[in-house]
Amino acid sequence: MTHKKTRIVNIITRMELGGPPILMLNILQSLDKERFESSIMTGFTADSNLDRIGFAKNHGIRLIVIPTLVRSVQPLKDIFSLIKIFFILRKEDFDIVHCHTSKGGFIGRMAAKLAGSRVIIYSPHGDIFEGYFCKTVTNFFVLLEKFAARFTDKIINLSEKETKRFLELGIGTKLQFKRIYNGIDITNAELVSITNLEKRVELRLEEDDFVCATVARLVPVKGHTYLIKAIKDVVSSIPKAKFLFVGDGELKSELSEEIKSLGLQENILLLGTRSDIVEILNCIDLFILPSLNEGFGLAIIEAMATKKPVIATNVGGVPEVIVDGKTGLLVPPKDPEAISSAIIKLYNEPDISSKMGLAGYDRVKELFDIAITVQEFEKLYSGLV
Repeated sequence: MTHKKTRIVNIITRMELGGPPILMLNILQSLDKERFESSIMTGFTADSNLDRIGFAKNHGIRLIVIPTLVRSVQPLKDIFSLIKIFFILRKEDFDIVHCHTSKGGFIGRMAAKLAGSRVIIYSPHGDIFEGYFCKTVTNFFVLLEKFAARFTDKIINLSEKETKRFLELGIGTKLQFKRIYNGIDITNAELVSITNLEKRVELRLEEDDFVCATVARLVPVKGHTYLIKAIKDVVSSIPKAKFLFVGDGELKSELSEEIKSLGLQENILLLGTRSDIVEILNCIDLFILPSLNEGFGLAIIEAMATKKPVIATNVGGVPEVIVDGKTGLLVPPKDPEAISSAIIKLYNEPDISSKMGLAGYDRVKELFDIAITVQEFEKLYSGLV
């Protein structure tokens, strides 16, 4: 006797090389293929070099491309996208419509409601209520979230703090929320074919350099400017300190000018978007994430999986990832002095730093393994259907 597979469509505005799309792809690759059939509905990424549509197709995931589905608010394109998605959902009759991120989440849920979809799920992947827009725009997005929550069966949050934030703003009810932690494939951190020294040579780093890294889009909410200001203080105490900025974005030119104005060209390397992040994380001494707002911080657990201590700002879901003083250090956002003090502290206490790295690795294995995340989603999907 054969059982009907649960058909799920995931709606997301773009499939770029970044947190939400990568997490979604990792989950879809690992879902039980005997029980679940997955599709993705998405738009194109502005930079084709970062687009993961080809990767998804190569891994047997069905793609439905909506060219007008873009990240920024563009009313005509947004209306056309909603109509297009509506007709596809009516025709395909999926069992579950799972919408991701704020823009894809709103348009996708509207189309699903109009199409009469049986189960509607929303994963915000963090919130946009702080560090992104002015108060007026933020309040408008809160109203949209309140409206869409009325016809959403489950809202998947990355942390308890995020759930609390949504409820405080009047978005949804307590029963609608389900916390599922992000997960990574821990084995990737152990399958590195290049030695740490070889990687340092490739990156033009010295063996005795104190190497720190941050992995994030170069956008205001990631707080790079505060890290740069902190580095100015750090290099006066640690001349051999080197900082790798992995990622690209709208602030690249501005940050480059700031680095030059502070005379830090020899200490900060802007590496752009990279496909060798695990190799880079393996060869560093310390990972830093200075975000002003962060839903969870997938890059943090990737660094912890390579047994590196982490310094990160005490925002969003980060405190549920990092145990302050045990797996890393939490610092206030927008505080260069606190960041520089934390970096210097871990440099001067290598034994404590090493213990934090090992404790972080154990925490990832216990809570943030992709297998745990997939199991949670399989239970959720089966329960809702």
